[in-house]
Amino acid sequence: MTTRKLVNRRQFLAACSGLATTAFLSACGAGTGAPSAAATTGAAQGGATAEAAGTAATNSGPAPQGGKEIHLLIRDDILSAYAADKAAQDWNKQFGSKITLDKPAGDPSQKIQAAQAAGDLIWDGFAVMVVPWDTLTWVKRELIQPLDDLIKSSQIPDATKVVPGIIPSILESTKYQGKQYAIPGNVGSVALAWLTEPLKAANITTPPETWDDVYAAAKKIKAAKPDLTPFDSAGSPLCDLWAMIWGAVDNPFTSDGLVDITSDVSIAALKWMQKMVNEDLMPAIHTDSFKNWQKGGTAIISSFDVAGTMAQQTFGKDSASTGINYFREKGKHHAGTPFWTNSCVVLNKAKNPQGMADFFLWWFGPSNKATGKQITEVAAKPCYQYTYDEFVKGKPDFEWELQGIELVRTSKQFATSTSNSIEQAKTAPWVQKVLDPKVKMDPKQAMEGAMKEIKAEIAKQKV
Repeated sequence: MTTRKLVNRRQFLAACSGLATTAFLSACGAGTGAPSAAATTGAAQGGATAEAAGTAATNSGPAPQGGKEIHLLIRDDILSAYAADKAAQDWNKQFGSKITLDKPAGDPSQKIQAAQAAGDLIWDGFAVMVVPWDTLTWVKRELIQPLDDLIKSSQIPDATKVVPGIIPSILESTKYQGKQYAIPGNVGSVALAWLTEPLKAANITTPPETWDDVYAAAKKIKAAKPDLTPFDSAGSPLCDLWAMIWGAVDNPFTSDGLVDITSDVSIAALKWMQKMVNEDLMPAIHTDSFKNWQKGGTAIISSFDVAGTMAQQTFGKDSASTGINYFREKGKHHAGTPFWTNSCVVLNKAKNPQGMADFFLWWFGPSNKATGKQITEVAAKPCYQYTYDEFVKGKPDFEWELQGIELVRTSKQFATSTSNSIEQAKTAPWVQKVLDPKVKMDPKQAMEGAMKEIKAEIAKQKV
């Protein structure tokens, strides 16, 4: 069992890392980054549907309301990370109803929309949609339906405990216009990670917490380990500029709900990064940043919070650690850290929406210990307080998850809008101009240019 978890974790983290070098919407969850595969049933994958088991099993629990067949479209990496095949087997044995797992080939949203339009939708739900980045797009395209009534109607044991158990900031991010559209699986956030040996060689005994700490640590590491990149970030600007803004102000957004990249703190963050580049403490170009971290070539990185565990799996348990975001002032976390959630949704025009909602509530509910343990050990970080209470608290190997979720608990969530990908795409090249020693563009001028492009693109979409 240990071997299987290690493989699953490697697959899941590897998928996340591959996305880290492309677009931030792919960060550990966006559909565009999912591995492509021909749509198959879970039975073809070694028993995901567990039809035989479901038929022969003793019905040890009450049949779920709407207990006919359930069909879930699920990304391959999520199937592995959440152990969905085993969950399907357990569901079929316990309730005597059958769930089938299919894997998407290509863009799942396109397949779902085409099937809905043709009137031949075979799936009841999808795992996973990235909340809140994708929520509004999926709602506007009428791909998904709200879950509130389905949750209220559920007859699944402990169904009433699931929503109250969700970490409040995560629960709020699953909503749009007061309606809940998703059942969360695991949450990702931006965090520092570091290799322990370079810090030890530089005589750094306290992990960096602030901008000044990172700068001082990078200078010491450069002197002690000149062959390493002292500091870097992945998925820029999510993991550098935006993370620094979150860690420096209480409200990282403008009155329009956009990330406030033209603010004084944003300009200060860019000037800090310029200084890091000018002193050869941080690379000006981030194309291969995460790959260099994976090879052990970077001492400290601001990245998706799986970076530390990936290094541990490659170089050994004591080789690396994961912290939280870095802040402008010691002891003041302000808006916290950017975070996003991999979540399960019920599709519009589903034949069995109640059965699908029932499965989600059981899958992540407090009675299903196997999934709580699986997400703690493989997917990280869980979204439910009862999972932390049972599987995380008091466990040294998962202390970083507890620290991370405590920061997420008080962090400002992204707006549920269609602008996030636009903001990221338009900001990135302007940040690059600021950091490029050959260009040396003024940070204020750059961010004004980026904001102008962002607003123009948003206006174009509204036409």
